[in-house]
Amino acid sequence: MPRPRSARVNELKAKLIAHIRDGFHRPGDPFLSNRALVRRHGVSYQTAHRLLGELQQEGWLARRESSGTAIAGRTEPPVAVQLIFDPRARRPGSFGASLLQRLRRALTEVGIPFAQSWADSDARFKPRHLPVLWEAPKHLDAIAAERRFVLLLQDRPPPGLGASYIDSVRTDDFSGGMCAVQVLLQRLGAKARLAILAGPPDDRRSQQRVEGFLRLASRAQVCSAGGWYSEDGEAAAPRLLEGKPDGVFCCNDRLAEGLLAECARRGGTVPAIIGFDNAPISEALHLTTIAIPWDQFVSEVVTLIRQRLKGDPSPARQIILSLRPHIRLTA
Repeated sequence: MPRPRSARVNELKAKLIAHIRDGFHRPGDPFLSNRALVRRHGVSYQTAHRLLGELQQEGWLARRESSGTAIAGRTEPPVAVQLIFDPRARRPGSFGASLLQRLRRALTEVGIPFAQSWADSDARFKPRHLPVLWEAPKHLDAIAAERRFVLLLQDRPPPGLGASYIDSVRTDDFSGGMCAVQVLLQRLGAKARLAILAGPPDDRRSQQRVEGFLRLASRAQVCSAGGWYSEDGEAAAPRLLEGKPDGVFCCNDRLAEGLLAECARRGGTVPAIIGFDNAPISEALHLTTIAIPWDQFVSEVVTLIRQRLKGDPSPARQIILSLRPHIRLTA
């Protein structure tokens, strides 16, 4: 007659079930192995093997020879992508428009089906579609609450539990700001008067670019525009030019376009100007800019999408790409 199970082993089994049911695990997530259970809880190997076997028989766990022990149940992997972009991406030549165009082309080339929605509409999440978001914070909050995977473009995931489901691909804005000031200092010298034409003051990307620039040029004048468009840059340019800067870092290429337009209207000497993004407008303006590695960016996005479409349940990945200057005529 087998010995009755000890209270300690019964308590351990209850803890393991509570761990599985804690709401933070998904079907397919890896679970403790026999050896890990022995090491962590100090039971014998035979007890660990018996407990995991019972949890498997009771439907809590699935055990496979090739992949070990995992949370039982199935989640249907996505079969397509849902692109949800801020409506600013409708504007030709903008960063969002360029990103959307490149991403649509890449998905088409590799045969991944996709649908597109705008973040200002009441877009519903399509079943079995992987959401890919650009500038859609309300949609991100809703998806994170559902604990389903989502891919975030050019932004960092918010802190907290939901971040474990949010893949992201973005550039290092702080480092980009430092690159910009280094280019201007090499061109103009340490005594140059420098200024920054920043984006909206509450925009985190602009804040990071400004902070990176100020790390090496703490006395630079900072002038914030009300938005990211060329007209915003043109409206803010008179205030910035009052300081008669020798060099200006514009936190995106459209702001640089607005600054150049105001300089052309005034006539006279134009300061050295460097933009950010390497958007299509930068080539037309012959604008020196801190360049996003577009091909690598889109390649990383497509790679993450493919992994999730294959049912990869591993924790979210945060991919941060470095930036480099693209030297043209304005700096």
